[in-house]
Amino acid sequence: MKLSLFDTHCDTAFELYRRKEGLEQNTCHISLSHAQAYEKYVQLFAIWSDRRCDDQTCWENFQKIANNFDQLIRQNASIAQVKSNAELECALAESKRAAVLAVEDARLLAGNIERLPILYDMGVRCMTLLWGGETCIGGSHNTSTGLTDFGKRVTKGCFDLGIVPDISHASEQSVDDVIEIANQCQKPFIATHSNSYSAYAHTRNLRDRHLNELMRLGGIVGVSMCPVHLRDCSQKNATADDVIRHIDRYMELGAQNHVCFGCDFDGTDLPTDITHVGDLHSIANHLSVLGYNDELIEKIFWKNAYTFFHNQL
Repeated sequence: MKLSLFDTHCDTAFELYRRKEGLEQNTCHISLSHAQAYEKYVQLFAIWSDRRCDDQTCWENFQKIANNFDQLIRQNASIAQVKSNAELECALAESKRAAVLAVEDARLLAGNIERLPILYDMGVRCMTLLWGGETCIGGSHNTSTGLTDFGKRVTKGCFDLGIVPDISHASEQSVDDVIEIANQCQKPFIATHSNSYSAYAHTRNLRDRHLNELMRLGGIVGVSMCPVHLRDCSQKNATADDVIRHIDRYMELGAQNHVCFGCDFDGTDLPTDITHVGDLHSIANHLSVLGYNDELIEKIFWKNAYTFFHNQL
């Protein structure tokens, strides 16, 4: 089976800027040459608000990194940044790779809600609200704090504009707050790169009750390659088998139409038997051996995320 891939999270745009490298071939986990393993390929490229920088500096860095990424795309005819469903379908019809811009850690708004439409106009279609600690947006996974009043306004503003809020990295209370707003707006949220808390109890992982709400509203959850979110790595390194264990758990919870990949390439170390984006074929092979049929494998690799963003862009 010729696989296609729709992945909901990577930090490659940040790394390409930092390393001064291009898209076709580079030292990153994601390159267009590695992506040749897939018939169709869509990638959400998130630009991270560096934890070492203040909020305003993160905003300024976002502009620089996004502009650099735009130039890299313009230099390569085989990939297009897409801002709408029409642009996505056009790129796929022309056999191009498609890039969707995202933000990781909304604190770059620095208390200024007027920055949201600027990000939308630049092509941002997904917003990871939090990353670490307490910010102007609210509490991250390593806190017990929920969204601030500003964070609630940002979440509502995302729904209103057409930017999908992402709960990865958020605290339990912050996720509860996002769910309340999502219910009010009757729109879905996503977890772009979150593994199952009931498969491995890390604060970064997604609780079953939050997965249930995500599915009820029509969202998706991306399985991450981050080793320390897959298992206790103090005794043994994570492998593809650990990735599959989290996929299995999501399947047990009825998420067949909601699970995808959000690998976190270029934002984390990787399991020992995965070195770059092209290596996900090995996971497909393992899933097939375990009894996953071609239709379900296609859903995980492509259809679930494609269907979601086809409806949201």
